[in-house]
Amino acid sequence: MDINFPRDFFDEDIAQRALRHLGYHEKWDLFSGDYALQRTAEGSWYEYLVYEIMLDLSLRTDLIRSIVRKGDDVQEPCLAPHPGQNGFFYSEKGNLTVRGNGQTIAEMDLLFVDDHGDMGFFEVITSAMGLKTFHEEVCYKKRLLGAMLGQTRVPFVLVSSVDVSQYTSIQKIAAEPDCLILITNPIEEIRDLIYEGSLRRRPEKRPLHPKVIDVTRITPGHSFDYREIHDGNRERVVRAMLSGADGGMTAVSSVVDPLSKKVMLGALNTAGVEAMLHDRGIRIKDAVLSADDVVRRFSRAVIAFDIPAYTPVIYLKVKGKEAYLKIVQDTSGDLVFQDTRTPNRSMEGFYDWLNADKPTLQVGVAERYASLFFQSA
Repeated sequence: MDINFPRDFFDEDIAQRALRHLGYHEKWDLFSGDYALQRTAEGSWYEYLVYEIMLDLSLRTDLIRSIVRKGDDVQEPCLAPHPGQNGFFYSEKGNLTVRGNGQTIAEMDLLFVDDHGDMGFFEVITSAMGLKTFHEEVCYKKRLLGAMLGQTRVPFVLVSSVDVSQYTSIQKIAAEPDCLILITNPIEEIRDLIYEGSLRRRPEKRPLHPKVIDVTRITPGHSFDYREIHDGNRERVVRAMLSGADGGMTAVSSVVDPLSKKVMLGALNTAGVEAMLHDRGIRIKDAVLSADDVVRRFSRAVIAFDIPAYTPVIYLKVKGKEAYLKIVQDTSGDLVFQDTRTPNRSMEGFYDWLNADKPTLQVGVAERYASLFFQSA
């Protein structure tokens, strides 16, 4: 694929075809005076450039057995998320996602099947921002696809319009097996292929492609139950926290299956909230709430932690509302409000899971949670 894949993207036909996947406003954002809007639209357009190139390339090589359709090529409706969903799904915009228990746990820019019959994926970037955790994200997706499909190898390709070869995270990826890094022309140069008049052209309907498949045709070869993985993690972590054994965070991480991106330990009663917050408050905008304030203002407190960072997350349900406040720890060690979780369409699966019945945790778990996960403020 490295030999076949073009670095020179100066093909006007492909550039025009990539535009068909963008929504009306997204197309015009390519020429927006707002730099942020323009860069976001460029990123989407460049991603579809790669998709269109792969469609063409797959017809010229036996190294690519199938390409998973996306964007404007998607023929199936987006299924609304709900608890119990596991596997591959299209998002509302035709993006390729993996859902675990109804929530999106991974998104791939492109999926393909190689000549060995193994599913692989692409990530497509136009900026060096966000590369600090990029290696971890790629490793997670490789591990996830491998577990779901029963594959010992998961090919990965990074296509970038900026030279990211000197970044540590990229060098780690390049050193791993079945990984390929491709650097193309800068996006600013490739953009010369389109102009505002391009947006008024009616895109031609692409003929049926012999190697294109739907994401819903991909069925996990192994049993994949994200809720079961999560609940197993929760039980093992709670046991480790109550065991009284030394080992700190290592004792917790050693019992965690990393396919779970978050572990929700359970709900706290009044005594649990007081035990967790006995020496600290929670800052919500300009107010700092004590344990008593939290119990008075919120009907529920759920404690969790993210993986692989092992950082604490607390969800507080506002009394009388279908809304949880997400509380995280900032760099100074303070617990602060980050954002709100509501049952809107994009968060529906996660909200249902968060709002479902949770075991009430012992005070000892609340105390251990605070000692393990909270930095000294």
